[in-house]
Amino acid sequence: MKKHLFSFVVIFLLLGCNSPKNSNEEARQENEILPAVIIETKQEADTVKPSDMYSNALDLPEFQDCTDFGGALISDDYGVHVLQNDKKRITYLLFDELSARNNSGMPLWKLLDTLQLQGTELNIGWTGNVMLNGRIDNELIVLLPDDIDWIDTEIFDTVKQAWRFDRIRKKIIEIPVKGIRCKNDMYGID
Repeated sequence: MKKHLFSFVVIFLLLGCNSPKNSNEEARQENEILPAVIIETKQEADTVKPSDMYSNALDLPEFQDCTDFGGALISDDYGVHVLQNDKKRITYLLFDELSARNNSGMPLWKLLDTLQLQGTELNIGWTGNVMLNGRIDNELIVLLPDDIDWIDTEIFDTVKQAWRFDRIRKKIIEIPVKGIRCKNDMYGID
C-alpha cells in the first residue's frame, strides 16, 4: 500500500510540475502564434493600402484628365464608373469595390478592373437597365448602336457589345450579346 501511495504521490508531483510548465509553454506558443494569425488574416482581408483607395476616380493619376460621367452601384459593395478623356478620345469603364469609409463616412473605393473603349460619343446602356433573357442583370453594361432612337424606343433590341462586372472574379468580362436587351431609361421623358 505504501508503494502505491508513494507512486501516486510521485506521479502527482511529476504531473503537477509538468502541467504549469506545459500550460505556460502553451500560453507562450499561443501568444506567439496569435499575432501571426491576426497579421495574416488582416493581410488577406485588407489587401488594399490606404494609398490605393479613393473617394473619386478622378483622384487617380491615370484619370486626372478625364470627365466623370457618373456611376452606379451594382450591389452594396461594388460600383461602376464611366469616365471619358476627350483629348485621347477614350471612354473608361471602371469596376470598383467598396474598401472602407473615411472619418466623415464617405466611401473609399478600390479599383478592380478598367475597360478602355475607343471614342467618346458612345451610347452606353447602363447597369440596372440591361436585361439578359428578359430579366434585369445589374452586373451588365452594354454598348448600343450609334443610330439609336433615344426618344421613341422603350427597349433596345440591338446590342453591339456587352460586359459583365463579375463580382466573383473581380474583373470586367466581355460576354456574348445573345439574349441581351436594354431598357431606355430616357424613354417617356419630355
